[in-house]
Order: sequence, then C-alpha cells, then structure tokens
Amino acid sequence: MDIQKTISALPPDFLSGKRLHYGIKETGDANEIDLWSLEELFDLAGLDREDRAAFSDRDGIAVQCGGWQSWSAGWELLGTEALPKRVRLIPELLKLTNRPGDTKAPANRRGRNWLIGHFIMYLRAGDRYLCIASGEGDGLPPVTFRINRKKALVSAEVYCPGKTWKEGETAAELSVFFARGFFSLKDILKKLYHQDDAFKTVNFLGAVPGGYESWYNHYTAINEKIILQDLESLGKTDNLIKLRYLDRQKPVVFQIDDGWEKAVGDWEVNPERFPQGLAPIAKRIEEAGYIPGLWLAPFLVTRQSRIFLEKPEWVLRDEARHKPVVAGFNHLWDNQYYCLDISRDDVLDYLKTLIDRAMDEWGFRYIKLDFLYTGLFPGIFANKGSPDEHYRRACAVLTARNSNAAGLPAAYLGCGLPLGLSYRHFPLSRIGADTMGNWDWILVKLLGHVGRPSAYVSLMDTIGRSFMNGTIYINDPDVIFLRSSKCNLSVNEKELIALVNFLLAGQIMFSDNPHSLTEADIALTRRIAELYHRLEGDEYGAVRIGRDVFRLESRSGRTAGIINLSGRVWRTGKDKQPWDAVDFLIDHCYLPQNTEEGVFFAPHSITIIQVKA
Repeated sequence: MDIQKTISALPPDFLSGKRLHYGIKETGDANEIDLWSLEELFDLAGLDREDRAAFSDRDGIAVQCGGWQSWSAGWELLGTEALPKRVRLIPELLKLTNRPGDTKAPANRRGRNWLIGHFIMYLRAGDRYLCIASGEGDGLPPVTFRINRKKALVSAEVYCPGKTWKEGETAAELSVFFARGFFSLKDILKKLYHQDDAFKTVNFLGAVPGGYESWYNHYTAINEKIILQDLESLGKTDNLIKLRYLDRQKPVVFQIDDGWEKAVGDWEVNPERFPQGLAPIAKRIEEAGYIPGLWLAPFLVTRQSRIFLEKPEWVLRDEARHKPVVAGFNHLWDNQYYCLDISRDDVLDYLKTLIDRAMDEWGFRYIKLDFLYTGLFPGIFANKGSPDEHYRRACAVLTARNSNAAGLPAAYLGCGLPLGLSYRHFPLSRIGADTMGNWDWILVKLLGHVGRPSAYVSLMDTIGRSFMNGTIYINDPDVIFLRSSKCNLSVNEKELIALVNFLLAGQIMFSDNPHSLTEADIALTRRIAELYHRLEGDEYGAVRIGRDVFRLESRSGRTAGIINLSGRVWRTGKDKQPWDAVDFLIDHCYLPQNTEEGVFFAPHSITIIQVKA
C-alpha cells in the first residue's frame, strides 16, 4: 500500500507539535505507515535544546506503551524493563492482553529490544513527555507502535485485516506533541480527544460514579436470596457506599455480576438461582433508590451455551482450519471460550435484543459489557470488512439507547475493551486488570500473565493509566476492599487501594458484604470516608520514580505523597522538605533525626501530606 503523508501544525493553544495525516495513495495491504528516529520526533514535537538534552540518557527514559485493551499492562517501563511476550503452559491467556497480529511484525521489528504499544504512547524523561496519540476512535483503524529504546526508533502501523481500501481514504491520524508535567499532558489530551459530550451521557451517575457489585465477594455463587440480602443491608450499615454516597444523597449503582445466567453466552436467567427472574429484583433495586446494574459479555460464547450448539454459523472461525476462534481462557467457563461473528446482521439483531431485554423487560439501566476485546479477532466473516469496522458497528448497536422504556437514563460500563477504538461508545470503562482480595496471584505471575487478577496489577494499571482519567475515559479502577472476611489484604493495602482508586481514577465500586462488616472494618471505613472528604475538590496525578514507587502530586500543589507498591522499604535521597509546614493525612514513613539519611517509606503503603493552610 502506498501512503501519502501530510504534516500540519496542531492548533496554537497546544504550544507545539504536529498532526500527521496518512492517506491512501494506492490500494494494497496496510502495515507499517511510518518510522521515526528520536530526533525526528523531537523535531515534530518542537523540542528545544534543553528538552532534547533531557532525553539523552536513554536508560533513564520511561516508556508508556499504551496497551491494547483494559487488561493489557498499563504502566510505564523504566530502563530495560520489558513485558513477557508469551504465557507459559496456558498460551490462550496471551489473547487477554495482546492484540491479534502483535507477533506478526516484520523481521526487522522483532527481538527483545522492541516494545509493542497501542493508541497513545509516550516517552518520559523526568517531567518531560514526548507523546504520539492516535485518532482511531473516530472511525480509523487501530494503530500499533513498535519502540526500540536501544536504537531510538519508533514505528507505526495500522492493523485492519480484510479492509478494502479506497484511494484517498484516511489510514491514520497521529498527533505528536511535547508536554511539561503530568497535568500538562492531561490538558493536551483533553483538547485532542474532546470527550465532554461523551462524558455527559453518564452525568446522571454523579460526578464520581459509585456503588455495589456482587462479583468480588460472591463471584459466580449468587442467587436471589444473596442479592436481596445485600440490597437490604447496603443502606443500613456504615459501609463506604452509605457514608460516601447514600448519606450525601448521591446516585448509587447496584450491579448483579456474573452468575445469574444459565451459561456464558446463554443469556437466559438461571431459574434455579433466580426463580422469580431478574425483573422483580431490578424493581426492588429501583424502589430502594438505586440504579439497577447487570453484567453481560455479549460477544462471548462457551461450548455450554445454546448458541454454540444451535447456531454454529454464528461462531467466528479461523481461516487456517475453519475451527472456532479461541478468544481466551477462563477456568470458570469450561477453560477455552469463543467469539461471535459480529459482521452478521442476525448477530447484531441478537445483540440489540439482549440490551432491549435487559433494559425494558428486566429493568436494568447500568449495563456492564465485558470481554469486548473478543470483537476484534480476525476470522472468516460472513460480511466483508475488517475487525475494527465490525466492532464499531456492533458497539453502536449495543450502546444505541440512552434510556429505558420508562424514559429513565441508562449508561454502559465497558470492560476488557480495546482502548483506542472504544472511548466514544464507552466513556465509562475499566482501565486495568481485575483486582483480587490478595496482593498478587503468584502462580499466574510465574506463567507470565501481565493481565492477571491481583491487587498489585490493578494498582499498577490504575496509576499507569491515570493520565487517561477525565481526558479519554472516566476510569473505572475496579473495586476496593475494606472487609476482613474472605480477604487477605493488610490494613495498609486496603488503605492504599482505597486512596489510589479515589485520587487517580473516576469511579468507586464496592463488593463487601454490607451486613457482615466487623467493628474494625467499620472503623477503617469511617477513616477512609473522612480522607475522601478531606482530599476531594482537587485533581491528582502520579509519576513513577522507581520500581513500583510513585510520587503523588495534586494540580493545586497543596497535596503530595509517596505510593510504594514494592515489597521493600523505599528510601528517598537527602531530604529538603520543611516537615513542620505540612500535615500528614496518612503517615507510613520514618523520618530520621539526620535527614541526610533520607526518608523511609513502608512497603505496600501510601503516605500523603498536605501543606498547612
């Protein structure tokens, strides 16, 4: 494919930078569209001599690769850090984090020195950000970056197998710019992606959406009795949702998660667990003053589902063997699972029926749509087009409605979704891996799965993608834990998760049993609620300053801190902080009498200080 590139300046209020437009000159197979040296990127972004010099220490450059979807690694890579390119023993797990085609790079773009990025990537030297951002959310194919730190090269390619190109058609639009500081980066991205209209679609959920979901306490073991018991208790005990939302008369979501259906891909109510169906429960939720929520994974099927058995033509098949495309692995779902051929009109009709039933027949209006990345697999499609074209069309069907039959507003939470293609349809979305009531899942970590459920990985993603919050997405960081039962997190770890989620993301979800909190749980909850009150009203960011260590900062400059996710005490250099001028909101540091020794911060902790008024 022959590409014609045109370069224009970004608007004056961006200060510097260029917009690169790639048009189809002659049709053919699209792949790599550009290759830059670091110096060429400096020129495009308009860096001066001093800023260029800051990037001269190649080992000191942090790389934010961007990540393909919600569960792809979302954190910066420092020095020579890299991500696993395979998963041991269960290779299907790689499908949960890596884009199809990631490993099919040209021979000169492979090897341990090449990192793979997507959508928005940046290089950071201290507080200087050199960023490349793709405009793929507005109908363009997804863009993949390949970054070689050793050779100081970055390439860009478009991925759209099956795409029929037309001469003059746009293949990609990239913005290359420079930002000084975390909040400057956010401000520029906010201007680039102009998401205000999309964010307004979820305004009825409140400035910071919040609520209850059943998954992280009950998992799939739910039934009518359990859900109604939690519903009854939510407003009666001093849990976080009551203190933070209900007592302040803020909207609250009450979401029923996986476990209500007959089988994944068979979205009929399991009558053994919910003998009255879901409609009476959604009505009870609405009558209690909450927004009824329901979990669905619309593009998925398992071998146990009726669709897989009765409509095999709906299941996407691969071109090599005409076998169902394996979309991933989940030990709770008969191991391997598969995806639908969403190019088919009858499948789109089926998706519309799912949403209509959930909203109008059952009464839910906060719909969590999960595992959406499975709509991007290539295969033998019934209708022509590339996976991204079919995905956009299907997402438009899923999110076409903004109210139910009664006229009450409705919203969608995206999860496991390709980040670059989804922000217009799912402004409220998960931006990281699933969390867990354990700090990490060591066995799955040893397999090399970077999207594994764990508190640690979820925190890394929440911090790493905090630059997207309020700019591209309203970031859902997953739930917090404040309970003692069925939870192995320490008090420090619970506090850390609760504060990171509040400060660096955009939604607070809770999954503890509201009727089984201990006195210690309630005391911790009250303290967290008070901290939320003291910290609200400002905007926060975090910058990685060491392995698993981050500096917390606020836009106002009044609040700062250290987030230490490492398992070791972390020590600063020589301390110059006027400690008598600050208040400690959370104190997990040791300040020796001789500050030449530095300051020591406890492992798995957050320390927050505020300048005294």
